[in-house]
Amino acid sequence: MNLKISKMIRFLLSIKSVLFINLSIKIKKIFNKDLKIIFFYFPVKSYQDNILELIDVIKKEKNIEVILGYNLGSSNEVKNSEKAFFINLGYLKFIKQVDIFLSSYVVYDFPNAVNKIYINHDIYDTPMVDAEKEENLIKTLNKCDYIFLSSEISIAALQKKIDYYSKSKIDDKKPLLINTGYLKLDHVYENLKSNKLDEDSILLAPTLSSMLKDFNLDEYLDSIIKEILDNSDFKIIYRPHPGDKVNLEKSLIINNIHEKYRNNKNFNIDYNTSYLDSYERSKILITDFSGTAYTYAFSKLKPIIFFSKNENNLIKSNFNDLYFFKDRLKVGKIVQNIDNLNEEIYSVNKQIKFYSNQISLLRSERIRFFKNSIEQNILNLKNILNVEKQ
Repeated sequence: MNLKISKMIRFLLSIKSVLFINLSIKIKKIFNKDLKIIFFYFPVKSYQDNILELIDVIKKEKNIEVILGYNLGSSNEVKNSEKAFFINLGYLKFIKQVDIFLSSYVVYDFPNAVNKIYINHDIYDTPMVDAEKEENLIKTLNKCDYIFLSSEISIAALQKKIDYYSKSKIDDKKPLLINTGYLKLDHVYENLKSNKLDEDSILLAPTLSSMLKDFNLDEYLDSIIKEILDNSDFKIIYRPHPGDKVNLEKSLIINNIHEKYRNNKNFNIDYNTSYLDSYERSKILITDFSGTAYTYAFSKLKPIIFFSKNENNLIKSNFNDLYFFKDRLKVGKIVQNIDNLNEEIYSVNKQIKFYSNQISLLRSERIRFFKNSIEQNILNLKNILNVEKQ
């Protein structure tokens, strides 16, 4: 389709959605003074089932109506849901009379909402962005009224950043940070607990290749795959970061890796939005500092191998203060070069039961609301709806 025509269609769909949503809300609130409107927005293509699961529970609450917004990137995951509307990000500001606006990804435009909530989608105090982008991120998060996070360590890390970038700790508007548990962990755990598939694979799931280039494993990606395929009895599943799949340059590199190993029966690549199948079929995860490390460990009680090409500098940096890095040896091992990789894979594989016990203890310590995140989210949303704005 011609690009100009495509843009025009998205423009018209967004305007149509804005008009319909505003009119619908206005009429419904005339007839029901107690009605509360929660507007969820999905800005990126990502695994959304855990959020949609929360939405299904919210819909059962009295006097609460849920409206969903999506764009071109997230359309496949959301468009078939009830009361879902296409609306580009820039048109959110025209939406009126919303009681809660909510997104699980950072957005830079907001509707006219009484309460703005961001559900943080990291399980740990994982680095969120590169240092040069951090201040702008915090400024955007400060536009929110509330941020729901998975754990106390996540709250402490984000609060520290917010305080650091605040010009005045008294006068600056700051969001209230609330521990609501981790929706994604509970969702994955429930879906994996009856897993009957053979766990015969190593899952390789790196972080975004442009993130903290001095520390990520991107330059070793092909070498890691080759080393495992040449010198181990395991299959390997390579799951590219979603952000790299939509980057033209990186998508070509991913495709080249796929082509290089596609005839090897022990190699698989996972392009799916859902990572459940890859989780199910694997028994060890290799990553650098992707948040998926602790989601995987806590949902499966299976170990992680952290590939750290620059460990000496990492432990001298401020990152070493984060529990993401402090806890690595509680859920697996750190490997600093390719030559030791297979040796460590076999070593970790022999200690699966040991790591399972260690991970279970750590999960109890770190995730206060494990298997209770939906209830905590509902509880806090209802409390917010009943709180009069200052």
